[in-house]
Amino acid sequence: MGWRVFLFIGVLLGLQTLVYFTFINYWKTTKFYKPSHRWWTLAPFLVFNVSFIVISIIWGRKFTPPEWFKILALYPFYVWIAATFFISIWLLLGKIIKLPFQIPIWLAKIFKPLRRKINTVKEKKAVKTVDLSRRKFVRYATMGISTYAFAGATYGMLRHDSYEIDHKKIVIDNLPPELRGTTITLLSDIHAGQYMNEKEMREYADVINSLESDIVCIPGDFVNFESRDIHMLTSAFRDVKAKHGIYGSLGNHDFFQDADYVAGALNNESPIQLLRNEHRVINIKGKKLYMLGIDDTQSSGARMDEVLKYYGAMDDYLKNNDPEFANSPKVLLCHKPYGFDTLAAKEIDLVLSGHTHGGQVVPLKFGSFNLSFAATVSKYIEGIYKIGKSNMYVSRGIGSVGLPIRINCPPEITKITLV
Repeated sequence: MGWRVFLFIGVLLGLQTLVYFTFINYWKTTKFYKPSHRWWTLAPFLVFNVSFIVISIIWGRKFTPPEWFKILALYPFYVWIAATFFISIWLLLGKIIKLPFQIPIWLAKIFKPLRRKINTVKEKKAVKTVDLSRRKFVRYATMGISTYAFAGATYGMLRHDSYEIDHKKIVIDNLPPELRGTTITLLSDIHAGQYMNEKEMREYADVINSLESDIVCIPGDFVNFESRDIHMLTSAFRDVKAKHGIYGSLGNHDFFQDADYVAGALNNESPIQLLRNEHRVINIKGKKLYMLGIDDTQSSGARMDEVLKYYGAMDDYLKNNDPEFANSPKVLLCHKPYGFDTLAAKEIDLVLSGHTHGGQVVPLKFGSFNLSFAATVSKYIEGIYKIGKSNMYVSRGIGSVGLPIRINCPPEITKITLV
């Protein structure tokens, strides 16, 4: 966990340094600026970033702050970190766009004739007017982005645990009549830890039981960083029930420290049957439904080579040793959705995934358009996808990573009905 936390801290500090110096440079152009202002404007950056470093270090400890501490200290801190992060991204994009126009100025410092040429152009009134207009536009755009960032971060933090219960029907082409109407409750990316404590998980467990589905599926990321946080989850989910079983697979966060430790706790302390490159056969009204699960890897990226090898080996074994496997309906728990194209070629009827959190922070969303970091990695972000006879449902999950903030992307628990 250590290097990831320090990398996260380093990136955020670097981006906030960009925000600070941009703000100071702008402040200097106003009539209100005084040299002494540099120090008191530095205060919030120091206060919130020192808090961030301290909180990041104690991530590795058992730390459940009281509610008053969350309201007075943690929530403002989360808003600050999230807002300044997105402001810094805006500023960084602006500098990248501006880069081609800066190159002639840099060259002018080296070549005197070019410097005279640029100075002549700068003296033209039209260019001055355009430059002033551009600066005014950039200034107001930055102010608008900053306002949106702080307002959005505040809203997203306050609503990060306001979950939705979605009801979906998924058509399985070779589903026997006896299995029609079978229900599956899907939730993913619980991320037990600092942002998801045992009390919150007990509430989710009650919701799962209230849905009374035949099967419950949890495709990974049971913990956030610390493997030992799995005990909070097993305690909270101890009384979860489903007529035909509760099944899970490991996600990339479960491998950050000790996947075997997480797996052992789930198998020994909870009703969850963990499928680690293995399967179970569920008999419903005399018909078989194959429930399969594959391990993820520690990587958060889109490469799925190793994961797909796990399924390929299991698929080959079952096809060669179980004559009913090929023509029976199959449900696969696979944490990341990125390998769906390959899995669809294997004619899996339903793949259940998570990992993306639906983007978690989605500044702009309408229809199928999703403007988020998740969308830069894969086209599979949330909801139902279909290739040929194969279906996949990607859950937005119920937990959070990075910061406990969700924008345009509420947590979800999904009740799926097979038809």
